[in-house]
Amino acid sequence: MKIFAKLFRSVYYCAFVFIVLAMAARSALAEQKEVFGDYEIHYIALPTTILDPDVATRYKLPRSKSTGFVNISVLKKQEDGSLRAVSAFIRGKVNNPVQQSRDLEFRRINEGEALYQIAEFWYSQGEVLTFQLEIQADPNQGPFSLRFNQELFPE
Repeated sequence: MKIFAKLFRSVYYCAFVFIVLAMAARSALAEQKEVFGDYEIHYIALPTTILDPDVATRYKLPRSKSTGFVNISVLKKQEDGSLRAVSAFIRGKVNNPVQQSRDLEFRRINEGEALYQIAEFWYSQGEVLTFQLEIQADPNQGPFSLRFNQELFPE
């Protein structure tokens, strides 16, 4: 009987650890952001194949297994604690694993109160790309540096 109790506790413990890790992984995928004082920079890089064809056409993004896009949103904390999308100057580049560098050309997208910037880039399936961005949200302050890695697979 002690063996069954020990086994039950072991299985229960493993299930608990799995659930906690799954929840942590899910929340990590749900939001990628960096905070710089009163500013939140939200970012994501994805293959263009995830886009609905009509959406890709509207934003002039080619749907291709070798084309990705990076989406950047800059939010500023307001006096009442809420966040408001703000315009920012963004420049940056993307590097592949053999350090080939490509400049990113960002385009601003306005959709009501949503404001974000996108840039497209080429990639090979499964390569880990390094994005290096300079984001200037306030002309009276220096830019924020954002660096992140992303591995892409077309859908």
